[in-house]
Amino acid sequence: MHFYKFVSSMTTGLVLLALIGLASAVGSSLWPENFFQAWPFRLLLLFLFINMALCTINTSTRFFRHRAKISKNWKILFRSAGLLMLHAGIVLILIGAGLYSYLGHSVQLSILEGDTVEINKVIPVDNSFSLKLHTFSIEFNADGSPSQYYSEMEVLEAGKTALAKTVSVNHPLVYKGVKAYQSSYGYLTDVVVQDGDAAPKTVLAQDGDFIQFADTTRTVKVFKYIPHFDPEIGLETKSMEPVNPRVVYSVYEGTELLGVGAAPFGEPISIDENVSIEFKQVRPYTVLTVKTDPGLPLVTTGGLLLMLGVCMVLFGPSSRKKEVSSVHDN
Repeated sequence: MHFYKFVSSMTTGLVLLALIGLASAVGSSLWPENFFQAWPFRLLLLFLFINMALCTINTSTRFFRHRAKISKNWKILFRSAGLLMLHAGIVLILIGAGLYSYLGHSVQLSILEGDTVEINKVIPVDNSFSLKLHTFSIEFNADGSPSQYYSEMEVLEAGKTALAKTVSVNHPLVYKGVKAYQSSYGYLTDVVVQDGDAAPKTVLAQDGDFIQFADTTRTVKVFKYIPHFDPEIGLETKSMEPVNPRVVYSVYEGTELLGVGAAPFGEPISIDENVSIEFKQVRPYTVLTVKTDPGLPLVTTGGLLLMLGVCMVLFGPSSRKKEVSSVHDN
């Protein structure tokens, strides 16, 4: 009996809520990708669920045991119904969070303009479909900082368009239980490589990639794309707008650094005899956070019940303290 009171007490629930809040704050900062699937967090959720389920049972039992007395005073009835909604809401939120922790998925997906990705290759889904990025664009503030990102997306099923959607921050794409949120963006660089007498070829490079050649032992590192290059501030960009775009690169002979340059687009750069490169253009790509959350309907319903219950308890008609406590403490 003492153990049951301890497990189902409000004090135990508050302690568990505090632990979950602290763990969430620390864990989401240090391990944002997988903390909420870690077994210690799941264990805390399970303990809190047991506590709140027992609290809800206790509240419901008291409500029905004294329903005759409660029904005679509408103020007590209103408050008691609010308490039931509050507890039931928390239980539904915990069930929904548990479903996401065990069955939900979240991945980062990068897509180039014009590319199509089959969603079942990046995240488990019941109904497979494809996401195609038509265009990616950025709006800028007056100071050159990005103000909003837009991904013109298309959902394809069996090769046919099922949905067209402009994805931006706070406006995700939602389709068959999958949500795609605008998370970030990046750039890849088209590099035209002239390697000896071979025909020129175009390679797609990202920051940090090395380009190797057959006709020389030298290598080129594509160090960084800078949208607004200013020699006075070096490798930092003045803004994200492509005002004076450059690609910073370095040339190596084995491990020895031969030189560093900041190349404009469209100008060939000699690396060695009969070997050159030309930075042709940058190609933006969008970074989406793709999620499945089977517990979301329960969390939404629970959140509404919780808010309604709190409002009914705190802002509803007050009744005499003795009258209320005599019903809920018996």
